[in-house]
Amino acid sequence: MGPGWLMLRLVGVRGLLALAVAPACSTGTLGAGAVLAQLVGVRWGLPAALGSVAIGVALAAVLGRLVGAAEPVPRTPTADRVGIGAGVLLAAVPSLLATGSLDTPLQRWDAVFHLSALRLVAESGSASSLTLGSLSYGDGRASPYPAGWHALASLLPGAPTAVLTLGATVTAVLPWVLGCAALAVQLVRWYRPDTVATGVAGTAGVLAGVASATPTGLWVGWGHVPNAAALAMVPGVLALALRVLRTPAERVPGGVALAVALLGIGLAHPNGVLTWGALALPAVVAVVAAASRALLGAGRRLPAVALPVLVAAAACAVVAGLLASPLAAAVTGYTGGSPRSLGRAVLDVVTGQYVLWPSLAGGAVALAALLAAVVGGARGRWLGAAMLGVAWLLYLDAATGGGTGLSGMWYSSPARLSVVVGIVAVPLAATGGVALAEALRPRLGSLGPALAAGLLVLLLTVPTVAQRVGRTASVYDLEPGHPPQFVTAGELAMIGELPDRLDGVVLGSPFSGASSAYGLAGVPVVFPVAGQVWSADQELVMTHLADVAAGTAAAEVCAAVERLGVRYLYQDAAPYQVDHRYSELDTVEVAGDVVAQADTARVVELPACGG
Repeated sequence: MGPGWLMLRLVGVRGLLALAVAPACSTGTLGAGAVLAQLVGVRWGLPAALGSVAIGVALAAVLGRLVGAAEPVPRTPTADRVGIGAGVLLAAVPSLLATGSLDTPLQRWDAVFHLSALRLVAESGSASSLTLGSLSYGDGRASPYPAGWHALASLLPGAPTAVLTLGATVTAVLPWVLGCAALAVQLVRWYRPDTVATGVAGTAGVLAGVASATPTGLWVGWGHVPNAAALAMVPGVLALALRVLRTPAERVPGGVALAVALLGIGLAHPNGVLTWGALALPAVVAVVAAASRALLGAGRRLPAVALPVLVAAAACAVVAGLLASPLAAAVTGYTGGSPRSLGRAVLDVVTGQYVLWPSLAGGAVALAALLAAVVGGARGRWLGAAMLGVAWLLYLDAATGGGTGLSGMWYSSPARLSVVVGIVAVPLAATGGVALAEALRPRLGSLGPALAAGLLVLLLTVPTVAQRVGRTASVYDLEPGHPPQFVTAGELAMIGELPDRLDGVVLGSPFSGASSAYGLAGVPVVFPVAGQVWSADQELVMTHLADVAAGTAAAEVCAAVERLGVRYLYQDAAPYQVDHRYSELDTVEVAGDVVAQADTARVVELPACGG
């Protein structure tokens, strides 16, 4: 966060907005630095990261000197800062406490993948988005994969599980709470540029902390760590876009800052940039329409018509390019689970009972946002309502099965798009709540609305936090017999001893503890992640697995075993899930000695190949 904040200060972005955008700029700087380091053959680590930051700060300083002094920014009121701080604590502390220990792994497939990715970064010395995708190929070929989050997290000290949990918490909480606060302020200032908007930022901060359809819910509940970080950065960068759009004098430095921030979001997860673009669209339309009207009023008809046409053509070109890109091919084949009826999906968004961890607080935020959108629209302040409408359309498409294709670039996932709705709903609810308090103040005085709001937040917070703690604890549970689980407590202890016991590669299902053995302890395994594109050797060994386990494989198969370095088989009678591609690994009879065993898992030494 620090490097991004310094660069933003140097180009004239100050105050709460700088804090909200800093994580995205930091991720952009480090993610781009990791790519550059890989291209010039430098290992990624603290020295390379410091070099990247130095280059970014130097470029920001030069730009700052060129554009001149920044306009003064109103200081965020103390009460708002307290509210933002409370929101950070509410968002982070319950989940951290519920993990039980920083040594405990999150029992979600995506979390296992990202542990393996961090291990690969440490072993290869590359956190480049051009190469990290090699994890998904059995032959280790370099392949693109957004690695901005991994470039940042790999710099943190500590055990792999601690790095994942703390890194995910920080990147999902700080930009989310600060960004929602900044976006709420900018929504107010879009129509009242000179207002201080007292109370808005603090209210948004608290609501961001108690809401459940948040990036924290996404990474804890689903394990989508980099996607959660990318979506957490969107509110702050969206707030910066609103400021740049309504302040012509800041468009050069603000535009550069915006580009770096969007790079950071994209290197964390590309659908974060798509989210930003979709939610920024109403504001862009408003600015383009105003500019076109001004040109028409000045008698310049051709530019007045050409401007919106060119902007629309550029937007369509970007969308078409994305749809034709490898990214689209990688994500558009997904479905978000059992589709809901349109009526049920509409009820979900209106009442806040999204697929991602529905709660009482989420319902209150959704209803307050809807009310604020309706009242604002009736008064001609339609921006928030339009942004909420865009988010609703995306969620409704995913929740009903993705039939229109609108949600395809978000994996047609209602869980991910629950957060997209929250990006707008939380700041909009905050603006509505403060407006209501101001309207009631003449009748009830200043103390009455404050007490009522505090009591309401307390009533919403207690059950929501309790629910969050329970849900978090369930996906960190190591006690045997609580599926789905990759590892149990005993299995985790066994994995920790494997590096000293084994002298070869382990063959095992990625839905067993074998994949965790790689991410947690660095044990070499054949399948560190599920969905891997098998190499020819992997295909050959899996086709003749029974022969390999019996020690009767043909010479060709034995040669493949030798090239892979396989000497052990990891078996688990209770894997995370059963997958037909890998299930035989857990059930095949092995003519070898058991090297290690714990709970339902064991590691067996394979017999000499070919007898």
